[in-house]
Amino acid sequence: MRRNFYYSYVSDKIEVLSSKIKSNGRLNILHYNIHAEFFYRDLCSLIFGFNLENINSVEQNAEAIDLIDENKKIIIQVSSTSTKQKVNDTLSKERLEDYKNNGYTLKFLFFSDVSKNFREQKFENKYNINFNPTVDILDKNTILGTVLAAKIDKLKKIYELVKEELGEIPDMTKISSNLADIINLLSQENLGSVPAVNNLHEYNIDSKIKINGLVNSKYMIDHYKIHYTKLNSIYTEFDKQAMNKSLSVFSKLTRFYLDEVSNNCNEDQKFINIIDKTLGYIQQCENYKELPNEELELCVSIIVVDAFIRCKIFKNPEGYIHVIA
Repeated sequence: MRRNFYYSYVSDKIEVLSSKIKSNGRLNILHYNIHAEFFYRDLCSLIFGFNLENINSVEQNAEAIDLIDENKKIIIQVSSTSTKQKVNDTLSKERLEDYKNNGYTLKFLFFSDVSKNFREQKFENKYNINFNPTVDILDKNTILGTVLAAKIDKLKKIYELVKEELGEIPDMTKISSNLADIINLLSQENLGSVPAVNNLHEYNIDSKIKINGLVNSKYMIDHYKIHYTKLNSIYTEFDKQAMNKSLSVFSKLTRFYLDEVSNNCNEDQKFINIIDKTLGYIQQCENYKELPNEELELCVSIIVVDAFIRCKIFKNPEGYIHVIA
């Protein structure tokens, strides 16, 4: 689940950056391009194991290249213009002859996606520098594909870099959330102790799982539904503090579900995405008392499963009742 959380965050931020560069470029506003060069310097170094430097910080408007790794002999042209003419113009620059003679490989990195057949075109490599369009033309999809395939420890580092560079500026008056309070209360419970009777209508719950096509999530629902009684007691005490407190928690979880309804993924993935959205939201709350990741995931999973049982997320079968009268 953490993999999906990290990748989704990275993907969303890079998609937004690409969109901003494209829309601002139409207005000839190029400051995002400049910042993106430094961002991709660090991102590509982390992803591909390069040690890139931005040559423009040493040589203003350096012709043909933007990033360089002198040890691995890599030079990269970074651009928002993904056209054959752009590639040929770069390949025609006289200074590439020196790089060719010194064994460098030229790569292109485009902020957006190149067309399907772009890498299959014939380019005019005037100075015969090492350049293979198939592997040396990078774009948004290339970057995200490599991120998706990264091992979890590297993926976490990529997430931390992207969050630092492209994340929202931290709000010194972070929101206080009832959902975070529920997590805090649940984390104090002995979750290894389960009541012998929970009064759940098992048949109806199984019907809801089936009608929503939750094949892989069934095990999680069956595993965590046993905590219904304990969480129900927390909600009851919670509502004694103020009217609508538990309702606000359910409303937030419903919103996370509604955000997923139109997503082009299966229902099991939507279930996981709701858990990940809840995790990310809680970690941003001022009143969240930080827990080890495993404990936080446990508590969030229990709360999301409980919301499923209580009819707050996913479709309900006709006549659905989750508890036995």
